[in-house]
Amino acid sequence: MLKAVREHVYNEHCGQNTPQFTVRPGEIFEAETELCTGGWLVDASSVYSKENITGANPAVVVAVEGAVPGGSLLVTLHDIIPDGIGYTGFLHRENPLANSIIDRDWGDNIRIVHIDGGDIRFSPSLAIPAAPMLGVLGTAPAGDKIPNSHGGRHGGNMDAQEVCAGASVLLPVEVPGALLHLGDAHAIQGDGELCGAGGVECRATVRLSVQNVPRPARNGCIRIENSSALCAVCCEGNIDESCV
Repeated sequence: MLKAVREHVYNEHCGQNTPQFTVRPGEIFEAETELCTGGWLVDASSVYSKENITGANPAVVVAVEGAVPGGSLLVTLHDIIPDGIGYTGFLHRENPLANSIIDRDWGDNIRIVHIDGGDIRFSPSLAIPAAPMLGVLGTAPAGDKIPNSHGGRHGGNMDAQEVCAGASVLLPVEVPGALLHLGDAHAIQGDGELCGAGGVECRATVRLSVQNVPRPARNGCIRIENSSALCAVCCEGNIDESCV
């Protein structure tokens, strides 16, 4: 089975990125995702600092055989397996929820947690069930490169908890081979990121497959389909633009 490894990542969605390999439609392959802030988290003694961040949401890149501009890519996520360690918290002024109560600089508040047996463990007596998902899943744009921290009509940093095992995500193809980017796994993700951090950030191994499909006549946003729902993900500059 082909596997994209986290040692080769990009911090921008770009048509010039070199894919690790080309997959055939329907072929199941794996991808290792890197932590959203880089390689600083090794064990429970690791210390978060801005100096250790190597770029936002590094993503592995693979190409798809037969994907041509004007078509669509249907990405089916078969499994997302988190690594055994992750972190959560909130960051200084990027914490609008707390600042709505008391407007102050809260500093960086980071908690390292263990992920074991389907649970996220904050302590020996405190755990919650894991619900792994991918924060970044997108294709390369035809024009200018887009930072992996941004979402848009290409997908990218959507941070939607519905991008999980069992879901299929419809993405546009704008460059030959599509250049599928994926990364920014979470052991669990909430509805948005009001605290300035995304649930429990972690590395993961993703098992997935892709299909080339015709682009729908009306294709203004990313679509996510699972066993019970069809979802639309609209990423624009503001709510009004997202709803057009």
